[in-house]
Formats: sequence, C-alpha cells, structure tokens
Amino acid sequence: MSENEEIWEQVARYRKVKTLPDGSRLLLRPLQKGDKEALVDLFARASREDLEWYRIDAADPKVVESWVDNLNYRQVFPLVAFVNDRLIGEATLHFGEHYHRHLAWVRIFLDKNYRRQGIGTLMVQSLIEIARRVGLRQLYGEIVTTQPQVIQGFLDMGFQHEVTLRDYFITSEGETLDMAILVLRLVDDTGKF
Repeated sequence: MSENEEIWEQVARYRKVKTLPDGSRLLLRPLQKGDKEALVDLFARASREDLEWYRIDAADPKVVESWVDNLNYRQVFPLVAFVNDRLIGEATLHFGEHYHRHLAWVRIFLDKNYRRQGIGTLMVQSLIEIARRVGLRQLYGEIVTTQPQVIQGFLDMGFQHEVTLRDYFITSEGETLDMAILVLRLVDDTGKF
C-alpha cells in the first residue's frame, strides 16, 4: 500500500470523542453508508433559514440521500457529529481538482440545539487536522457577513479574511448579501523566492 493510500485509510478511520458539559458523549467520525436515515433526519429538523445557506436543496431528502449514496472521501470528506447516537452535525471538506487540488472549501451545519457549545469549533478543527494529513495547502470558508459570530469563530481558528464579495449571495426573498471569503494557509510559502 502506498503512503498516500495509507493516509486515506487512516482518515477513513478518524475518530474523536469528547464528553460534553452535560455528561453526554460526542463522537466525530466520517459519514458512512449506514448514516443515510440519520443524515436525512438532521436536515429534516433544520429551519428553512438554515437550509437557505446551502448551494443545493438540502431540504430534499433525495438530495441528502445522494450524498450518502455517492460517498467519495477524496471528493467530499463529510465529518459527522453524534451526541448519544443522534446525528447532530455535519462538516465537510470539498476538495478542489486540477489546479485547485491543493485546497478545499469548508462547510458546516449543526443542529440548532447544539450550537454555541464548541462543537462546531471542534468539527472545523478536526477538518483542519484531516486537511493537513492529506496534504492540503489551503482551506477556504465562505460566510455571509450577516453571521459575524461564525466569521469570528473561523478567525479565532487561524483563518484570515481574504476578501468580501459584495452582493454575492441572494436569499429566497431576493435580498443580496455580502460574502466574506476566509482562508487558512496550512503551508505558508510567503517570503520564499
């Protein structure tokens, strides 16, 4: 087995366990085929406002099922969070291809009842760890500027605010919003020539 294959095998077995302040058990691990129903349920519990941030229709169970049916950790790496056997969050690395093969985009969704407890931070930190293991050089986050607490959370983890794109996002009501593009350089080549 090549070193690259071995790294992907390790990533596929990734686990992180933590006890939450209320005593419940948090488990982070890659999404698996058997998680289809639990993932559909996670997005079925989501509000319309939360689902609006998705690029595709996460309210459609067929769309969510297709994510599980087409699992390929080298294209999209989905890390899921379980609290006491209930799926409560998903964070993903969307890998670039060809001239973007050194980077990935980070996306995260967390059940409303589990926000502001550090779970989202732990999930993104885990994705950063995984990104380093598989040899990525940069991670990107796209966050609407109406979510300053999320932007600050990414900044606190070492991401930098690269640029703000004006009117980049449009809501279902037609309101345009600005999008902050944040980047975490996992390999810093500045100053080299």
